[in-house]
Amino acid sequence: MYLANTIKYLSVFCLISVILIMPRDISAQANGGGSRRCEGCGRATEQPKAELEGKVLNIDKKPIPKAEIQLKHEDSGEIFYSKSNKKGIFSSSLIPAGNYTLTVKKKGYKSYTGELQLNPDNIKGLTIILAKEETSQQKLEKEAIASFEKGVELAKENKPDEAIQAFHKAIELKQDFVEAYVNLGILLLQQQKYDEAEKALLKALELKPEESRPKVILADINFEKAKTLIKENKTDEALEKLRQAYSFRPGHAYVNFLLGYLYFEKEMKEEAIKHFEAFLQLEPNAPQVEKVKELLESLKQKK
Repeated sequence: MYLANTIKYLSVFCLISVILIMPRDISAQANGGGSRRCEGCGRATEQPKAELEGKVLNIDKKPIPKAEIQLKHEDSGEIFYSKSNKKGIFSSSLIPAGNYTLTVKKKGYKSYTGELQLNPDNIKGLTIILAKEETSQQKLEKEAIASFEKGVELAKENKPDEAIQAFHKAIELKQDFVEAYVNLGILLLQQQKYDEAEKALLKALELKPEESRPKVILADINFEKAKTLIKENKTDEALEKLRQAYSFRPGHAYVNFLLGYLYFEKEMKEEAIKHFEAFLQLEPNAPQVEKVKELLESLKQKK
């Protein structure tokens, strides 16, 4: 049969879609500043003093009140405590000059710890930015993204089995991870695991119905299944798979090509003409064009 000989030359090429997800950098920042204080006037010398003033803000530059500030003097081990007010402002007055470890804490935020030098008779100004502490859900999502990115890299390195495992892990951590389902479906399709690929892509489509890529790949899967069924002379089942493929991607040239042939064999003239004409429009230079034109002419003569 001409059709059986023709379909073996048809193939599907799939490209893995890579999503680059860039995490947001969050860091505590400290900026020096201040003014010189008056020097003592002939009095007996005592341990030099310094002052610290600062603000505690969130990443949106809004004040964080009641943040706990701890200053540990490295030479003596002495610790000084203070809290930020409703405007996020804090201060420590007339404390020994020297090197300190500054720690800033607030429930619900990531703590900040940094080294600090306070010079004698000097006021140092700081701005501390605290980031929100991650929730357990955010941590899981971060792990899922890391596993997804690992899967992408493994796929680029031509390690499909390992990449598939990484995408599975990403989905376990984040069950609505559409991109992971899509990439998993692509890799499974490349391994000709059509049922598993279809399951992954249908899930992606369920989560994001407007997403076009799952539809394109699902059309390819049903197209490949239809070719196998045609070789097995299961034309009715093949026709059903082609109809599904067409519902996902009406512009698939070779889906239209096979639909035209099967409808031609079933003497369903209008349907055959419709899909043959679509094929000629989509692939005007395909090697099957002359044969399709002959069949179209014979169908139109019978009308």
